[in-house]
Amino acid sequence: MPCARTTTIAALLLAAPALADTTMTAPNIYEVDEGVAFTMSNSGASDFLFTWTDGSGTFTDIADPTLILSAGQTYTFARTTSSHPFGITDGTLGVTGTDGSYARTSTEITDIDAAMLQPAEDFIADPAPTADVITWALVAGDAGDYFYTCRVQFHADMTGRIEVVAAGCNAADCDANGVLNVDDVDCFVTAFLGGDLGLADCDGSGVLNVDDIDCFVADFLAGCP
Repeated sequence: MPCARTTTIAALLLAAPALADTTMTAPNIYEVDEGVAFTMSNSGASDFLFTWTDGSGTFTDIADPTLILSAGQTYTFARTTSSHPFGITDGTLGVTGTDGSYARTSTEITDIDAAMLQPAEDFIADPAPTADVITWALVAGDAGDYFYTCRVQFHADMTGRIEVVAAGCNAADCDANGVLNVDDVDCFVTAFLGGDLGLADCDGSGVLNVDDIDCFVADFLAGCP
């Protein structure tokens, strides 16, 4: 029976290990594909130290990582130590170096502020003990390169890169949020049982049958590109 087959497939997928939310794609480069709360301490005036937790586990005191973030997700940034206000700029900030070891080329506060995302007060996280937090809700139009830096003009080494990528996935992304998880299983099962061709006709045949279940499972296990 289709109902029994679908229920069995859903149970198997729900029991499968969760797909990683953070992947270190290269040294000092972290792809964080779901929204997380980043907290940043610091190592003197040399580095911001990032900590965050998601389905992959906890990442602690990562020095000036390059972050690859996904459109359609919301990320927050909060400072946990004193001094060193943290700001996010556009790609026009003068920067030199490589991933994990960038530095600003200018120590002029006017250059830093000219590149700051606007409104600036929304993209600067003041240091503790304030409760100031940057909340960045990314949309498709935000795809591109950005930098973060300390707003103290001479702290040029406290700089890193952020890349925002457009959300993209395959047919198993039933809820169309750019990531695959148990919500997509629930979405597919509901659509299949409800006869929703738009969401459950994975193989594009125009009818719902076990081939669509097999198609969904294959796409789900393949993961997002």
